[in-house]
This record gives sequence, C-alpha cells and structure tokens, in this order.
Amino acid sequence: MPEMETSPLSLIYDGSFEGFLCAVFEAFERRTIPQALVPASRPSQLLIGEQIEVETHPNRAERVRNGIIQRSSHRNASLVHVAFLSELPGVELLLLRYLVKLFNDPNGRYWQNMLDDEVFELVQIARKVKKEVHRFHGFVRFQETADGMFFAPIDPDHNIIRLLARHFRARFSGQQWIIYDTKRNYGIYYDLHTVQEVVLQNHRIDFNAGNVASEVKALDEDFYSRLWKEYYDAVNILERQNHKQMTNLMPRRYWKYLPEKNQAGKLK
Repeated sequence: MPEMETSPLSLIYDGSFEGFLCAVFEAFERRTIPQALVPASRPSQLLIGEQIEVETHPNRAERVRNGIIQRSSHRNASLVHVAFLSELPGVELLLLRYLVKLFNDPNGRYWQNMLDDEVFELVQIARKVKKEVHRFHGFVRFQETADGMFFAPIDPDHNIIRLLARHFRARFSGQQWIIYDTKRNYGIYYDLHTVQEVVLQNHRIDFNAGNVASEVKALDEDFYSRLWKEYYDAVNILERQNHKQMTNLMPRRYWKYLPEKNQAGKLK
C-alpha cells in the first residue's frame, strides 16, 4: 500500500463508531492523514483548511472492521472499539495512525508490538475504559418506578454504556431496566428480551441529583434507598476507616448518583 501523506484536510464524522470507520475509509481512499478527524459535535476543534463531512455507510464501516479482523484478530478489533469509546481528544487520529501501520504491516504482528508508540498508547487508553466499565459494575444504583421499571443514572468519564449491557443483562435478567448516561443523554433499555439504545424525551428524572420524580417513583423506593444507606452504615466500621484507600477504590467523581454518598462524605 502506498504511503499516506499528511494534509491540511479535516474529516468530520457523525460521532458514531461506524461513522469513524467510514472516515478511516475516506482517509485511505484519499491516501492522506488529515490534520483533524473529529465528530460533528466538536466543530471548535477544526483547524483551517478544507473540511469534508463523511457520510456513514454501513457497508464501508463493515469493510474496515473486517479488514482489522483479517489483519489482526477479533480481540484487536474490539480493542480499537473500546479505545474509540474513550472520547479522549485526538483519539481518532491516534487510531487512524495505528490502522495505517496495521494495514501496511506485511507480517500481521504490528498490533502486538508494545514498543510501538501507537500500540502502547492505544492499549493504555483501552485499559482506562475497561477499568471504568469494571467500576460501574459496582457503582450502578437502580430506582424502581411506579410501573415496575428500574432506572439507574450514571455519569461516566468515557462512553461506556454499551459495554455495560452484557453484565447487567446477565445479572438482572428478570426485570426491565434502563441505565442512562446523563452526560451524553442516552441509555440502554432491557425489556426482558433484548437491550436497545434509548433517548428519553420529556423525562421525569432530575439529572443533577439522579432522582426519579416522586410521582412516578414506586411506593417502596424510599424504603430501599434508606435500606441501602443503613447497610452502608452497618458495614462501615469507624475504627477501620481508610479514607485514602476508599477514594482510590471509589473515586469521588463516581459518587454523584450513589444513595450512600452522604454517609461516605462524612469520611474526611
């Protein structure tokens, strides 16, 4: 494959992973590394020069994804997806440089070379995202609504909500639930059969406090909320408090929607 040259071109995609893969397709077709590859929601990052809005075509996205798998593995394709979900500034160009090297590698082992700058940085970013996913397996707190739905707001650093689906579907398969990312204003809904993405319109949720409105809350929801706080008090042995270790395991930025946060806030 001929080398790709850098250019003052800026590629704009729709913000989805499929849209990003189509932007990669566009860059390869033009044989260029653009100066910017950004979602349409972040136009302020654009620099001067030609700007092209890349349309999302499922077939093109699938071709790029299959190409990644053929050049490496399903695990590596998943790693690229997870790193993309970090939403860190500049991650798209990092991934593009990584994919250029991957597709130009004649041996098919580039992706395993941790001495390469792009490989090392990509793996580190993916680890951060996976670490946050693991943390939210324990930080999600559901509230029951009057119609029997269980609702849990979250506010993660990375766009991890899709990565939570498998865990909570397996753990709470017998009830309908929604886990909602209040920062990105979308969530995943489990209807006892499938998990699908949802956007709540005219929602009755206080996104600041994370509380379901009292008129739609189940009668016993306050009881369970108090029960959770009491449980926290019961297992919290004052003489053995280690606030530093606690904040390491449960960083304050994740306390926003935890019912026990008031008790945790006393530990100073």
